[in-house]
Amino acid sequence: MRATGIESSTHGALKAAALLALWLLLVVSPTLAAPPPAKAPIRVIVATEPWDRLVYADAGNVPRGEIVDFVHRMNQVQDKFRFDVVLYPRLRLNQVFIDKQADVYPFRTVAWTEPELGLLPTRTIISSGDVYFARSSNHFGGKGVFDDIRHRLLAGVSGYHYALFDNNPSEAYIKKHFNATLLNSNEAVVNFVLADRADIGIVPEMIMARFLAEPAMHGKLIVDGFDSRVQLSNLVRKDGPISVAEMDAIVELLEKSGDIDRLRKKYSTQQVLPAAQEGTVASPPGS
Repeated sequence: MRATGIESSTHGALKAAALLALWLLLVVSPTLAAPPPAKAPIRVIVATEPWDRLVYADAGNVPRGEIVDFVHRMNQVQDKFRFDVVLYPRLRLNQVFIDKQADVYPFRTVAWTEPELGLLPTRTIISSGDVYFARSSNHFGGKGVFDDIRHRLLAGVSGYHYALFDNNPSEAYIKKHFNATLLNSNEAVVNFVLADRADIGIVPEMIMARFLAEPAMHGKLIVDGFDSRVQLSNLVRKDGPISVAEMDAIVELLEKSGDIDRLRKKYSTQQVLPAAQEGTVASPPGS
């Protein structure tokens, strides 16, 4: 029996509706079911000055060094933040934080920074500090050079806070009360002492450990103990994009991964001295 005009029209309408439904299923549904695009990570500026062998700029002016590698690991263990390292001259760095152009100051302590920077300590990465050191072949019979430190020829870095200098970074104050030369870097302090231009130098333990680990330095330097002991952490700007709790969580991940334990062993003079010069480090005060 032939279909009537009404039946043919109805059949055509049903077919068109089915095709439209199929098109919607194929085109629209995948869009609705697709997960939302990944949220872009929050950019966090990690600002520091060149710190001798720990942070430096390579020939292409790209930040390098152990602390830069640590920041890269911070990126690898989470995806909420993206940490970018930017190097600034040391005398400009304070203003960078005051102007809120940077968010994190790595491997520092509030004992070494000014309150107006608005930086907050986070979970401790390394307990360390500045140490006294001298040439092994000094004019006071080896360790005797440390018997009267305040009256020796001293060398430190300009602008740094040292307990020996009453935590007063003023060059005028230091020159008035001590026979001290203030230089522009910790590496310059080490070379100054090696050249016999000062009896005692003061540098961070982490930097001294790097020098002592070098075969060429074995037997040339002796270390007495700490000028001060501090807790080094990634200081965060109090109104910045990352909170203390969020930074603590990232550092905890790096503790669990073993990254921090490896750093602690590598940058402790207690660890490197036995191979370089057994018996030349005194216990830190209060230990």
